[in-house]
Amino acid sequence: MSADVLELVFTGFAVIGTGLLLLSSIGGGMHVRLHIPMQLPHVHVPFVHWSNADNATAMPMLLGFVAMFGIGGLFGAVAFGFGPIGRTLVALLFGMCGAAVAFAIFAALRRAEGREPTALRDLVGRRARVIVSIGERARGTVVLTYDGAVQTLAATAAAPIPRGQVVEILAVQGMGVTVRSLPPP
Repeated sequence: MSADVLELVFTGFAVIGTGLLLLSSIGGGMHVRLHIPMQLPHVHVPFVHWSNADNATAMPMLLGFVAMFGIGGLFGAVAFGFGPIGRTLVALLFGMCGAAVAFAIFAALRRAEGREPTALRDLVGRRARVIVSIGERARGTVVLTYDGAVQTLAATAAAPIPRGQVVEILAVQGMGVTVRSLPPP
């Protein structure tokens, strides 16, 4: 392969990889999808989810490799004056470094993710305190602490329950709960 063709290949990789990497990182709500019509091997790598098409972990690794492969190939010619084989080896080294940086960033982001939010159905059986009285046909409000967060919920009951009473959550109805009064301890 001639030096001009190789330089064109590396320039194309650098421009396309860098452009797609920048586009994929632009603001919320903008989605850029790249469909690659080939079957990638399923290799288990921590923090990388190849099977989920919406997951943004594998694509930045691929784009980081492509961009840095092109930049490394150009760098190998300009900085070191290598021939085609040397430039390709430098390009592969740069590409692997680009993929490794993307992997490290997304591994750190994955560890920083919060837990799944509390589902209301998880509150059934828990105890709460009435903060707004519950009438026969009127909703009241209960409060409880669950998963380190204070949950304030609309509540109904079969019988009136005064403010300050401890109750047990029996069921979830929409964004509210049905409760029953508990006897004092």
